[in-house]
Amino acid sequence: MMNRFRKWLYKPKRSDPQLLAQFYYADEELNQVAAELDSLDGRKDPQRCTLLVSQFRSCQDNVLNIINQIMDVCIPQDRAPRDFCVKFPEEIRHDNLAGQLWFGAECLAAGSIIMNRELESMAMRPLAKELTRSLEDVRGALRDQALRDLHTYTEKMREALRHFDVLFAEFELSYVSAMVPVKSPREYYVQQEVIVLFCETVERALDFGYLTQDMIDDYEPALMFTIPRLAIV
Repeated sequence: MMNRFRKWLYKPKRSDPQLLAQFYYADEELNQVAAELDSLDGRKDPQRCTLLVSQFRSCQDNVLNIINQIMDVCIPQDRAPRDFCVKFPEEIRHDNLAGQLWFGAECLAAGSIIMNRELESMAMRPLAKELTRSLEDVRGALRDQALRDLHTYTEKMREALRHFDVLFAEFELSYVSAMVPVKSPREYYVQQEVIVLFCETVERALDFGYLTQDMIDDYEPALMFTIPRLAIV
């Protein structure tokens, strides 16, 4: 009863630009879509079910995006390192990856097998369960704070965000590595070395007159064979 009264009394305005207010309404929308999805019989209305799943994923993306903005504001120096993302294939690095990771974590935590990768799924399941619990703690803490003070980030909230950020980064690396080929640190280092070698080769070839700037500017096809051969020499 008190929670309902506090929610009615202190609920932020939808137009409030504060991040906690934005989170509050994004999380409300996510809960509403989740409730409708839970009550729907997908076999009777598959089209509506597909629409709701798409809407649910979009809501997850929005919630995570706001949580990330909040972390950038209140724990900017404590964010989990994500240097490993440079090793991901280009097609993986897109704006809604976070939402896909959340959805994947929930599926794994519920016992699903991801893309017929049984061993990888079993190995990731404990982390997925811990991540989903941590995310629920963060959502609860942010909702509660949104009904108290939109301008304050408590130490308890910061600690919950730090823990979640570390788990999410760990799950991101594990999940993506299981789904697609990801270069090892050694492979990535070798790739960088080759890039540097080719750049130095082009620079020296221009100095010695083996190549012309026009050939480079015009993307001369022969360069694809010439530069590696010059690099070997």
